[in-house]
Amino acid sequence: MAVTGFVNRRAEIARLDGLLSSPEGGSTGEGDTAVVVSAIGGAPGIGKTALALHWAHRVRSRYPDGDLYVNLRGHGPGPRLDTSEALGSLLQALGVPPGGIPLDLDGRAALYRSRLDHRRMLILIDDAVSAEQVRPLLPASPGCLVLVTSRSTLSGLVAREGARRMTLDTLSTDEALALLRSTVGARRIDAEPEAARDLVAHCARLPLALRILAERLIDRPDASLGDMVADLAAEDRRLDALGTADDELSDVRAVFSASYAALPAEAARLFRCLGLHPGTDFGAAACAASAGLSVREALPLLDRLTAASLLQRVGHDRYRLHDLLRLYAVERFRTDEPPGKDVEVLRLLVRWYLTTARNAVRAMTPNFRLVGVPDGGARTEPIAFDTTDAALTWFEQERANLVGSVRAALDHRLHDLAWRLPTTVCPLFELHRHWHEWRRLNQWGLDAARALDHRHGQARNLLGLADAEWLLGNADTALEHYEAALAASRDVGDGWIEGFALRQLGAIRLERGDIDGDGARALILRGIDAFRRAGERRGEGMALLSLAECERTAGRFDDGLAYCRTAIGIFTEVADTWSVAWGRCSSAAVLNSAHRYAEALEEYRAAIAVFRDIDDRDSEAVALTGMGQAHAAMGDPDRARTHLGAALDILTSVDDPRADDVEALIARLP
Repeated sequence: MAVTGFVNRRAEIARLDGLLSSPEGGSTGEGDTAVVVSAIGGAPGIGKTALALHWAHRVRSRYPDGDLYVNLRGHGPGPRLDTSEALGSLLQALGVPPGGIPLDLDGRAALYRSRLDHRRMLILIDDAVSAEQVRPLLPASPGCLVLVTSRSTLSGLVAREGARRMTLDTLSTDEALALLRSTVGARRIDAEPEAARDLVAHCARLPLALRILAERLIDRPDASLGDMVADLAAEDRRLDALGTADDELSDVRAVFSASYAALPAEAARLFRCLGLHPGTDFGAAACAASAGLSVREALPLLDRLTAASLLQRVGHDRYRLHDLLRLYAVERFRTDEPPGKDVEVLRLLVRWYLTTARNAVRAMTPNFRLVGVPDGGARTEPIAFDTTDAALTWFEQERANLVGSVRAALDHRLHDLAWRLPTTVCPLFELHRHWHEWRRLNQWGLDAARALDHRHGQARNLLGLADAEWLLGNADTALEHYEAALAASRDVGDGWIEGFALRQLGAIRLERGDIDGDGARALILRGIDAFRRAGERRGEGMALLSLAECERTAGRFDDGLAYCRTAIGIFTEVADTWSVAWGRCSSAAVLNSAHRYAEALEEYRAAIAVFRDIDDRDSEAVALTGMGQAHAAMGDPDRARTHLGAALDILTSVDDPRADDVEALIARLP
C-alpha cells in the first residue's frame, strides 16, 4: 500500500490519526464498540487515493488481521464496479473460493460481514460514487476501520453511519515544490526557483497535475524548467500539456471529464458558465446570473457541483472554482455551447454586477449620481442591501470580481457596460482607498466610452480618473483629466459633471495657494452655479464646503462657517448622513483655525461617530488629527497624543504619506 513521492498533508494525517482513538467513532483497542468510517473527499486529482494509501500503510500494523482494498471505479475509464462485484472481490480476498460466494447481493453482504466478525482489519474503499454503493461494504464487526475516497460528499454516510468527512484542498506552494523535489530532484528544482514557482502556479497546486509535470521533466532531462513554463503558459493549451497519451487515469482532462459526464444537463451548463466568471471565488447570486437563473433555481445545481467536487464551497453561499477546472469549464463551454454564447453569458454577469453595485452605492451614499443600466439579456436577481455594513461587506468580497468584470467586458467589446461599471463603483473604491485599482478601472471605462464615441461616458470616467490621480499625488495629470471632463460635460450639457470638474479644478488651485482672483474661489463659484442650474443639491453642498476651505485658508472664518452651515443644511435636506458628517468635519476645521477649539471638538466627535459607523477610516483619520490639534492648542498634550496616535495608526496601516505630517505634530508635543 505504500505511495512513492508522497509529501506533507500533515494536518490531514493528524486528523486521520485521531480516528485511532476517537471516542465518537469507537477506538481500535480491546474495547471496540463501533466501526470507524472516514470519507476522504475532494476535487478530481487532489490526491485522495494517495493520502488514503499513504496513511493506511503507516497504520497497517495496528490491524493484525490484515487489510482489504477495492476500487469501485466510480470515475475511472472502465465500467463501474457494482456493489455485488465488489463484495465478490472482497470475499475472495478473505479466502472464500468462487464457488462459495452467494449469487445475490444480500447473501454476499451477509457472508462478508460474518467473515469479518471478530477481526481487526483496515478496509480501503476507493473511488466511490455514492453512499448506497458503499453501505453494503461496511463491516459490522467493531475494531475495523474503513477509509472511503470519493469525489462525492457521501452525505448519507455522514448522516447514517457517522462517517467523519475530510475534504482535501490543493497543496500549498511549499508542499507543491516539495513534491517536485521528491520526484524530479531537489538540485534541478532549486536551480530555477522562479520557474519552479511558475510551474506550481500553472498546475494550480493540484497533485495530479504536478505528478504529470514531474514525469515530463524526468522524461526530458535536458529541458529547463523555463522551457516547461513556456509549454504551460498558454491557457488554451495547458490541459493538453498536462495529459498523457496512454493512461486516462494520469490525464487531467480525462479525470475532469469523468466527473463532468456524470452531471445532469442543468448542472453541466452552470459549470460551463462558471468557467467564464472573471474571478476566483463568487457568490451564489452571481453564479445564478451567469446562467440566467434565479438564485432559487441555481442553489440545488451548485449543491450538485459541490457534491461532485467540481466546485468548492468557501463560505455561506460562496464558491470557488479550481484554476484547472476553470480552464476545463471554458473548454467545455467552447465545445458544448453555440458560437457567441460567451458574450451573452458575460453580458448577463456584468449587468448583474452593475445593478448590484448600484444598490450597494445607493445604500452607502443615497445621493450619489448613478448612471443607468442598459437593457438586454435575461432577467437576473441583483442583491439589495438594507444597511451600509451589508453593502461594504459585499463590496470587499466582490472587489476583485468587479475589476475582473470591467476587464472582461472591455475584452469582449461590451463597451456599454464597461464604461458604466467603473463610474458606479468609484465611491466604494474611494472609501477603502483602493486608488490604484480605481485608476485602472476608470482608464478601462474611458477606453470603452471612446470606443463607442460616448461623450457622457468619457466625461464620467475622466472625472473618476482625475480623482484617483489626485489622490495618488499626481496633481498635474489630474488637472488635465478634470479639464477634459469639463470640456466633455459642455458637449453633452451635463451640469453635474461641469460643476464637479470646476469644483475639483478649484480644489487643486487651492492646494497650490491660488485662491482669489481667477483662482480657486472663482472656479468653485462657477461650479456652484453649474450645480444649481442642474438642480444637483448634494453637488452644490460639496462645492460650498470647498468654498468654505478657501475662506478658512484666507482667514475669513465667519464666511467659511456660513458656507459650512448652508452645506450641512442641504445635506440634511437630502438625507445624506455621510455628507452631513463631512460638513461637520469641515466646520470643525474652520473653528480650529478660528481658535474656537471646544466647538471644534464637538463637531469632530459627531463626525467621527458617523465615519466609524460606515468604516470610513480615511475621514476618521482627518477628524482625529483635527481633534489632536485642538487639544494641543488647548494645552492638553496627553489627549492630543491619544488622538494623533490613533490617526497615525490609521494612516500608517495604509502607507498614507500624511502619516509623516501627523508624526511631526506628535513630535512637537511637550
